[in-house]
Amino acid sequence: MRKQKEVEMKILMALSAIALVSACSTATSPVQKYASPHSITLNYSAYDMVPTLTSEARDMAIDHCAKYGKFANYQGGNAVNPLSSEETHRFACESRKTDDGKVIAGQSNRTNLIVLY
Repeated sequence: MRKQKEVEMKILMALSAIALVSACSTATSPVQKYASPHSITLNYSAYDMVPTLTSEARDMAIDHCAKYGKFANYQGGNAVNPLSSEETHRFACESRKTDDGKVIAGQSNRTNLIVLY
């Protein structure tokens, strides 16, 4: 009976760990930090080594700029600080649409860290 309780406890702990890791891999909803007819800045938490541009953030920027008859052009994103998962993403509201893919590709380059002992 005691062995069965130990096994059940281990299974429960494993499932809890899986649920915790799954929850951490999901970005939070974007929060508007700044907005004007010329730009919008959104903050949210995401869990990756490089900035993560979510579809929800992109849609919020598109809707914001469309109010002014403009296109949302992604300017880039960065971590708020190295000890947090919070990110800031900036969009310019402009009359012409530019290729966001170049900016996204540029910031998606992961830096390889070499540790010398």
